[in-house]
Amino acid sequence: MPDILATVYGLNEQPCSEPLLELLEKAFADSMDFRVVLIGSLDKDEMILCYLQSLCSSQKLDFLLGEDNGHLTARLARYSGTGMTEGEFERCEAAICNGYAILCKRKSSKGLILQLSENQQRGIGSPITENVLQGPMNAFIESLDVNTALIRQQIHSSKLKMWETVVGTESYTRVGLFYYADAIDVDLLSQLKERISSIKTDAIHDCVQFLRLLMSRKRMHLFPLAVSTERPDRVSMDLLQGKAVIMVDGSPFALSVPSVYTDFWHSPEDKYVNPFVTQFLLILRFLAMFINLFLPALYVALTSINVDVNRLEISLAAAASREGVPYPVFVETLLMLVMIDFIAEAGLRLPKTISSTVTMVGGVVLGQAIIQANIVSNLLIIVVAATAITNFIVIDYQMGLVQRILKYFIVVGASIAGILGIVFCFACLVFYLSCLETFGSPYLTSLWSKRKKTT
Repeated sequence: MPDILATVYGLNEQPCSEPLLELLEKAFADSMDFRVVLIGSLDKDEMILCYLQSLCSSQKLDFLLGEDNGHLTARLARYSGTGMTEGEFERCEAAICNGYAILCKRKSSKGLILQLSENQQRGIGSPITENVLQGPMNAFIESLDVNTALIRQQIHSSKLKMWETVVGTESYTRVGLFYYADAIDVDLLSQLKERISSIKTDAIHDCVQFLRLLMSRKRMHLFPLAVSTERPDRVSMDLLQGKAVIMVDGSPFALSVPSVYTDFWHSPEDKYVNPFVTQFLLILRFLAMFINLFLPALYVALTSINVDVNRLEISLAAAASREGVPYPVFVETLLMLVMIDFIAEAGLRLPKTISSTVTMVGGVVLGQAIIQANIVSNLLIIVVAATAITNFIVIDYQMGLVQRILKYFIVVGASIAGILGIVFCFACLVFYLSCLETFGSPYLTSLWSKRKKTT
């Protein structure tokens, strides 16, 4: 490692159009947390330290700014061998924005970049969006370095590789691509690197936003094409299966690509329980999916269009429950579905201390009041309640949002052509999914095929 004192003495003082210090002061002129501090002199040359106070560690700054820590040469000697580098204006400007400090002379054109940053981040905790029933309880945070360590703690192998680049002309966000060397498809890996390198944007704030930019070459899709997770154990399972994982610095989520339709219905806990229990849970989830998508549409079809399909007793019971209801079946069904989505969204967005109260008031009090006012039928309340419950069985949050949208289209089809409209909507949905591809893999692939190994 170079000696910091030798590097400081060797800073370029040749005549230049504008010294580094003046350029930095102009660049950060309106930044109240930007500091320019005279820390001492060496051979009659004033030594200036430039930094952003909000990003630098106060403890590290005390070693340089505190005069009681000895002469300037003694203070600087403590940073010898720390890997500091020289840089001109553009490099020094980017370094300051990342929490580094610049040590320079008043008339020099270059500065010395010192590592004085202090990352502001939360501690490692349990997953928030994914409930852990069994398995590791730690979750990703907003630091790419910490997330990398969590992944490597799951896979102790040199075959776990990481490729890193910077995306964003203004944010300079680090993006990491993880893969397992013996499982990843080389064509998939080269395709991902090429797409990531070609992204042009101002800033990246989240991995899902990054996925939209990654897929911008093609038309936007309704269904999610990558699993978003904050669990390191799920990421390690996907890596060993031949998938690639993308992580963005500043985001606590990881993207697993390519992801097929069945991946959104699997939970990491499926690997930790008895295989028979796993199959039973999968059957429940897919049954809940069909109930969520088609139950409201079947109610509309069987009570308004295909009344003759039902048994006489069922038709009479449905007609009795709708006695006094002023609206058509389609209107009352649409009204209740929208109302349930209002309640679900309010319970999700409100603070946790009052969200349960709002959900109870909306689900119990409002539902009972609607029935007593003869706005909707009793049977529809049962249908909508079952639909709302089954919507929350889906493992992936993005897939749950898609289901909330799709049931409206199927209800519209049922109101037009009854059961035939439901079958038509289902066929269109299957055709659409069969045409989707996620990074070269068919979206309806049920089992992950064996990937080609690298040499």
